[in-house]
Amino acid sequence: MHGKTNAGYEYVSVYLLDSAYAIDTPYDYFVPLDVRDKIVRGAFVIVPFGRANRKQMAMVWECKASSAYKNAKSVSDICADRAPLSDEMIELCAYMKEQLLCTMGDAIRCAVPAAALGKLTEYYSVVKDNPPDASANFSATDLFVYEYILSRGTVSIDTLKGRFTAAAATQAVEHLLSNGKIIRTYESGRISSETYENFYSIGAENVLANIKITSKQQHAVLEALACGDEMTLDELLQKSGTSEAPVKTLLEKGAIVKRQERKYREAVASEQVDRVEYILNDEQKNAVLQIKAHLNSGEPHAVLLHGITGSGKTSVIVSSIDEALRMGRGVILLLPEIALTPQTLGIFRARYGDRVAVVHSALSAGERYDAYTKIRSGEADVVVGTRSAIFAPVKNLGLVIIDEEHEATYKSETNPKYHARDIARWRCAKNGAVMLLSSATPGMDSYSKAVQGKYDLIKLTQRYGKAKLPEVVVYDMRNEPKLGNLSPLGEKLRQKLKETVERGEQAVLFLNRRGYNTTVSCRSCGNTLLCPHCSVSMSYHAPRGDHERGFLFCHWCGTKMSLPHSCPACGSEHLSRMGFGTQRIEKELSELLPDARILRMDADSTSGKNSSRELLDSFRRGEADILLGTQMVTKGHDFPNVTLVGVLLADMSLYMDDYHANERTFAMLTQVIGRAGRSEKDGVAIIQTNNPDNDTIKLACKQDYESFYKSEIRLRKLLTFPPYCDIAVMTVVSTDEKQVMLTAAKLSAEIKKLLDDFYSDVPLEVFGPFEAPVYKVEEKYRMRMVIKCKLNKRSRKLFDELMQKFGKEGNRTAVTVDFNPTGL
Repeated sequence: MHGKTNAGYEYVSVYLLDSAYAIDTPYDYFVPLDVRDKIVRGAFVIVPFGRANRKQMAMVWECKASSAYKNAKSVSDICADRAPLSDEMIELCAYMKEQLLCTMGDAIRCAVPAAALGKLTEYYSVVKDNPPDASANFSATDLFVYEYILSRGTVSIDTLKGRFTAAAATQAVEHLLSNGKIIRTYESGRISSETYENFYSIGAENVLANIKITSKQQHAVLEALACGDEMTLDELLQKSGTSEAPVKTLLEKGAIVKRQERKYREAVASEQVDRVEYILNDEQKNAVLQIKAHLNSGEPHAVLLHGITGSGKTSVIVSSIDEALRMGRGVILLLPEIALTPQTLGIFRARYGDRVAVVHSALSAGERYDAYTKIRSGEADVVVGTRSAIFAPVKNLGLVIIDEEHEATYKSETNPKYHARDIARWRCAKNGAVMLLSSATPGMDSYSKAVQGKYDLIKLTQRYGKAKLPEVVVYDMRNEPKLGNLSPLGEKLRQKLKETVERGEQAVLFLNRRGYNTTVSCRSCGNTLLCPHCSVSMSYHAPRGDHERGFLFCHWCGTKMSLPHSCPACGSEHLSRMGFGTQRIEKELSELLPDARILRMDADSTSGKNSSRELLDSFRRGEADILLGTQMVTKGHDFPNVTLVGVLLADMSLYMDDYHANERTFAMLTQVIGRAGRSEKDGVAIIQTNNPDNDTIKLACKQDYESFYKSEIRLRKLLTFPPYCDIAVMTVVSTDEKQVMLTAAKLSAEIKKLLDDFYSDVPLEVFGPFEAPVYKVEEKYRMRMVIKCKLNKRSRKLFDELMQKFGKEGNRTAVTVDFNPTGL
């Protein structure tokens, strides 16, 4: 019988970190006396789960005195080296589970980096003197797995899955376990190790007086430290001209002393910039005063800072951060792209020093762990990063800034499918903090809230200093073939590029297509070469300087293959490459301007860890004349010497089958136009299009957001699109095409049944099921249902019931739901 303890509780309710949605609920466990005083809410423990009592890592949701389950299993162990979650983070995870219909484990993995959490690994070893025999009907795979484990002593499940495939390994170990031929053990994986740096200094005088120094090298070390300053080992060896041996000897004698200091790994090198004291104009001063008033109130507020490109929003942001830090409050600054981080980080490092931590997905496990611990300890109270930085455990959070808040990158496309703005809103409400959204082209939802008074709206209507908006030229490309020009570069742009390079100024060209050609098709039968694993055409990519020796590449799954000599369908050798991407434009630029220095910035040229930063640094230093790229070049960069911006295929995004099409085109054009004329030099933006009379293009060229908003919001209201409704996209995915069709039909029937019965009060407009825009990706078929609704407790309960039901089907089909996705 379990007895009472001084701790006041005997049981805990836990959430498993690896659990299917249908069984993601708290489970009660008895707490052994020897670990009872170590377990608190938010702690991580190891528990047995299921009939096989397989060990799993779990998070303590609640500590309680009793349980309704008389035969509750016992907690196996506590993960003492994992810091428990704070109450704020536990509540945030619960909010995400309720709002996004994700598992608690998925939410926790957002809040805690993998390196700080670790994982539980299964290991297998054979039972001595009990080999498999013929009576148990062991398969050939069972015997191979057994021999593999026997030959290696102990083998992890991951190793077995890699050697025999996941399905075969899982089936074999379960059969061997049930027959007592192998045993299973668990090991809680180590969290990332901490790194330290040693600092050396001279010992105390009374100690030195009693030490005999005989070596010249030892004397050199002492002379190097005689100035009284601490030195790292590298600095000491360089100054003394010695090796490590005399340093070690002097340490043992006590002649010098060593101090260890935690060293944080930081992969993102910030740009070297001098600290800038911002001189604010009247608009900026008024904006800072309003934000400061909200910070002083101690109440949660949401502010939308709407300023034209080049209006000095960064100055307002930095001044607002100064105010928050002066009050002892922490700050999170979110950026839409990793490529922006070094530029912004340079500004903040120059101003705030080591108080700044950076968080984004490209960090290594160790770097992410160090950033997490630095923030959690309070050493860093300014966090700069991309979407995932919103979960940073900043102490006394007072200000959350989302720069370029309209960007789709703030919405996660994998579970849990959260929007950083929603997490920021929750955390600001919890901490009495200010959420500051900043953009030249705010999202329709955000600006609508500002118009309604839910957000405070602050406007910056003038460019800062002497900078002026560039002259914008809308160039009609329909006339180019008549003039004999078949190049993607129009005559006007070609002439302006020549003039700009001759003046020693810089140009930015934007084309949202990578590769050399977009498709390859047969002239004889019309067949287009498709990816063998996806239902999309393969793009043609070519190495620099040799565009005829390229290859086919799938932008969805990464499949790479040689260009065939003949059509796979009819055997004809007449294959035609059509369309153009950044690689082809790079080639045409080199032919047009052979002496110009050209940089290309796209996913192909920035695959290295710091390649984006290196490219941007090079361009900013004037080491290139033209920067050509995809969306990466449009995002908030400040290039003072850029006087020409060119946009190729400006109307391409207008024809997407998505209600966001106009909004995205307007934002993209406005942002890229804003890269020109950001200093005292006059700028020009040339917008090449086949649809020069389109209203969205015209308004973007005028930088007239107000008129665009009024036009677009009327259309959204008329057609009932967000912000006048919410949209849920339910997706069915399976490797079996027949199964995906069957499950989609069942899902449709179940929705109709629920709406006719228990949820007849929930207004839904259901479309589908139909094929996803890209039907097959990596051998997985996808069907969708698009549902217009109003998200509240009742509608979420309906979607929860659907997820519960279709999560239990146990076949190779997965069903997911995404609320208000950034694309349809």
